[in-house]
Amino acid sequence: MTLAPPRSARAGAAAAQPPARAQLRRFGAGAALLVVVGALTMLSVGVGSRPVSLTEFGALLAGNGGIDLDTLVWEVRLPRTLAALLVGAALGAAGALMQGMTRNPLADPGLLGVSAGSAFAVVLGMSWFGLRSATGIAAVAVCGAAVVTALVLVLGLRGVADGSQLILAGVAFSMTVSGIQAAMTLLNPRMLDAMRSWSAGSLASPNLDVLMQTLPVFAVGGVLALTLARPLNALALGDDLARGLGSHPLLTRAGTGLATACLVGAATAVAGPIGFVGLMVPHLVRPFTGPDARRVLIASVMAGPALVLAADVLARVVLWPGEIPVGIVSAAVGAPVLLILIRRSR
Repeated sequence: MTLAPPRSARAGAAAAQPPARAQLRRFGAGAALLVVVGALTMLSVGVGSRPVSLTEFGALLAGNGGIDLDTLVWEVRLPRTLAALLVGAALGAAGALMQGMTRNPLADPGLLGVSAGSAFAVVLGMSWFGLRSATGIAAVAVCGAAVVTALVLVLGLRGVADGSQLILAGVAFSMTVSGIQAAMTLLNPRMLDAMRSWSAGSLASPNLDVLMQTLPVFAVGGVLALTLARPLNALALGDDLARGLGSHPLLTRAGTGLATACLVGAATAVAGPIGFVGLMVPHLVRPFTGPDARRVLIASVMAGPALVLAADVLARVVLWPGEIPVGIVSAAVGAPVLLILIRRSR
C-alpha cells in the first residue's frame, strides 16, 4: 500500500509546473517572432533606393538576375541584413545580461558606458594611430568595451547590491568618453566627416571584412551569455542566497561583463553605437517570458534582430530615396515605446 503525498506537497508540485496556457502563449509568441524576423529579412533585402521585387529575387536565385542585381543583393543588401541580424541579437542579449546582473530595468550597454567605450576606442585608433584594418577595428572596439566595463564594475559594485551605483558610474564614464570623442572629431575635420554617420549608428555600407573578423567575437559572447543565464537567476535572489545556492556572484558579474564587452564591442565595430535596443528589447519580451533569465535571454536574441531590421528598413524609406542612420531611427522609435511600457507597467 502506497501513501498519497500530502495535499500541500501536491499543491506545491502543481504550482511548480508552468500552466499549459502560459507555455502555449510563450510558444505562440516565439513562433510569431520568428515569422516577423523572416518577413523583415525579406523586406531588408528588397527595400531600398532600388527595390527588388519577388520576381527579380526568384530570377536572381535561378541565376538570371544580371550583374547589377547580383551586385546589389549579394554584395550590398545581404551583408547589410546579416549585419542587422548579428547586431540586433548581440545588443538584445547584452541588454538582458546587464539588466539581469544589476537587477535594474534601466541598465543597458549604452547607459553603462559600454557602447561609448567601444566607440571611443575605435575613434582613438582611427584618428591617432591611423587604424584602418578590419582586424584592428574589431580588436580595439572589443578592448574599449572591455576596459570601460571593467572600470564600471570595479567602481560601481563596491558594497552595493542593487546596482544603482553601477548605473551612476556607467553614466559618468559614458559622458566622459563621449565628450572626449566629440572633442577629438572636432579637432580633426577629416575624421569628423568620416565618423559622422558611423557615430550615429549606421548599417548603410557594412564592411564585410570587419563583419567576418567579428564573427568569432560574437560567438564567444553568445556562448558566455548562454552559460551565465542560470547563475543570473541565482543572482536575482541576492548575493547571500546566490552563494547559498552554490553560485559565485563575483564570477557571475565578471563573466557578464566579459560577455557584454564581446557582444557590444563586436556590434559597435560593425555598425557603430546603436542605442535603446539593449534597453528596450528585454522589456518587450519579459511579459511573455516572465522573469526567468534564460527565457528572457533567448527571447531577446530573437527580438533584437527584429527591432534592428525594422529600424533599418524605416531608415531607408523615411527619406526615400535617401536614408538616415539606423541609430537615429532606433532612438526615435525606442523612446516612445519605452515610455509606453513604463506607463503600462505601473
